[in-house]
Amino acid sequence: MNRPKMKTLGLLILVTASFWSFSATRQQPGAQVKFVIGKVEIQPKNQTRWSKLRLRQSVYSGDRLKTFLSSRVELQMPDKSVIKVNQNSIFEVKEIKTARQNNEDKMSFTLWAGNIWAHFKKIVSSRQTREIESPSAVVAIRGTTLEMDVDQHETTRVHVIEGQVAVRSRGAAGEVLVGSNQQSVIEKGKAPSPPKAVGNEAEGQSNSVREKLKLDVNVAKLQFTDPAVIMGGIPVRGRVNPKAQLVANDIPLNVMPNGQFQGRIRVKEGLNEIRFVARLDGTQIKKVLRVLVNTKKPQIRLSKPIVAGFLNRRDYSLSGAVFDLTPQDRIKVFINDELVTEVVGRGSFNRTVILKEGKNIIRIRAVDISKNTTEMAEQLFLDTVKPILTVTEPAQQVFARFEPPRPPSGDYSFVKEKFKQTIRGLVIDPQPSSGIKRITINGKEIRPNSDGSFETEIVLKRGKLGQPGKNRLSFYIEDMAGNITRDNSHVILIR
Repeated sequence: MNRPKMKTLGLLILVTASFWSFSATRQQPGAQVKFVIGKVEIQPKNQTRWSKLRLRQSVYSGDRLKTFLSSRVELQMPDKSVIKVNQNSIFEVKEIKTARQNNEDKMSFTLWAGNIWAHFKKIVSSRQTREIESPSAVVAIRGTTLEMDVDQHETTRVHVIEGQVAVRSRGAAGEVLVGSNQQSVIEKGKAPSPPKAVGNEAEGQSNSVREKLKLDVNVAKLQFTDPAVIMGGIPVRGRVNPKAQLVANDIPLNVMPNGQFQGRIRVKEGLNEIRFVARLDGTQIKKVLRVLVNTKKPQIRLSKPIVAGFLNRRDYSLSGAVFDLTPQDRIKVFINDELVTEVVGRGSFNRTVILKEGKNIIRIRAVDISKNTTEMAEQLFLDTVKPILTVTEPAQQVFARFEPPRPPSGDYSFVKEKFKQTIRGLVIDPQPSSGIKRITINGKEIRPNSDGSFETEIVLKRGKLGQPGKNRLSFYIEDMAGNITRDNSHVILIR
């Protein structure tokens, strides 16, 4: 096989391998970002760079997430389990396998630092495994709602809200089972602490009393864009122990005899923290629900308005400001679907758009984190080509006319008629054509025909004292975009 064919074959193999590698990556199971607020970054598997995590983005095995101050992200697994990664955390999706694609139902994660809240669907088969690791512990899960913390000393706290988990240390022997409303602390290199009820020990309540107090809060979504929620509140529902007292932001909620409750909580524009406290037999349990209310669309103000029409310059400068009345809202500004800037609350933008010949659509779009969108668009037409002039009569650039001398007396109108000249020609406005705006000959405006041809008469000047009369034709042609053609090359001589 000759060398060119070998190169072609090698290139084909490389392209095919790249295609199948890309296809495999896109088809692997992953988690989906259902909610994100604040600054959250992702580091894909086998990469060193961090990039911005976006809503509805997929997170695959080996990807790491990093949340910053006042940030949070919610991930939904293929089986609809949910993990919420809170602020100042580093979280890794270690492995996701599903029975449909891998013939194995397995999910494992690592919390390197920070805090997470997770709700896992109930496991119904011994072939299903769910694990969350930390630098000091491994937590095996079987249909559980739990919270997990890892501090700066790599100490792990596992708090089971509902269900049961098995906790073991990564550096010491021993395993403990942690049940509902219990927690265990695992220091690095030490065995897990015995499970303890979550509550205030100073109150002197027994573990059995604390273990029976449960609080489940459900809300339809964590982002609201309907302005009606400002007046009517957001709907919440859930379940607590019968006869328990329940308040939300210090406002009592009615608990039905079976423990179910529902109501509406007043909220304001922006990020809201709703603090639920349930009390029963001297003990209490707390939950915090964070809800974003974002009913305001971004607003765009241009430094100068876009004026639809014709232009003859390729660069078109756009500048202005964008702002949103929702506190701490983050707004992205796009010009023709290209991200120009991202601001918090308010900010300015500037971009020079390079136009193409012909029709151009300039579209400015501002989108906030809740997908509230404001858009404005206008059409501009770029024409940088000057009109083309062809003079067909007189055909010569220098045209001489020989006329008899002026009679000493008599009718002079005949003489005046003799010194008129017909001018004919053609004006073409090449593509992209904006159209002819004006044609003048020696300052006299003329109207061309629909095909661009024109015809007019001009009065010629005679010479004095036997000198030839020199008549220069001055053409001025302007199109709608402002392109101008000037021609002073044609001269008519009267001898």
